[in-house]
Amino acid sequence: FTKDVSTFVGLLDRTGSVVSGSCALNLLQAERNAVIPQDMDVYTTEIFQTEVLDHLKNQEGYQCVQEVVKKSDYDSSAICKIHKLVRGERKVDIIVTDWKCALAPILQFHSTAVMNYITARSIVCLYPRWTTANKSFIHPRLYLEHITHLRTVHVLMKYKRRGFLL
Repeated sequence: FTKDVSTFVGLLDRTGSVVSGSCALNLLQAERNAVIPQDMDVYTTEIFQTEVLDHLKNQEGYQCVQEVVKKSDYDSSAICKIHKLVRGERKVDIIVTDWKCALAPILQFHSTAVMNYITARSIVCLYPRWTTANKSFIHPRLYLEHITHLRTVHVLMKYKRRGFLL
């Protein structure tokens, strides 16, 4: 997804941004080849969104094709904006939070299967035993706050098809 990995890692380090989604899960389950990333999800804060956007556009050649301001059908109240970028077949989503930490949306994900992320210095899996065993717990917040949408069900079914026990 990036041509210059070390510069991108420096960007993650400088901005406190992280990569999550299928890219992180792919690294955790590399032996199984269970998840092949279709896009890269970069999580950042409002303060650093311009720097991250500029880097991906100017240094990596991506074009912004859509900017989505927070919608109620996103399961995370920590997400305030999403920038959708493309470069040929490659897709990058820059997910912006108005919280102080880029990790806030990850902690609100629909299930533990995707509560993983890559920083400039490490790969973090919040539920390593479950994730590596293809087990996942659905976040109770979805039920308690009545925020389960059809989109959430589709995403959960995607992980079920990938062999996760939910």
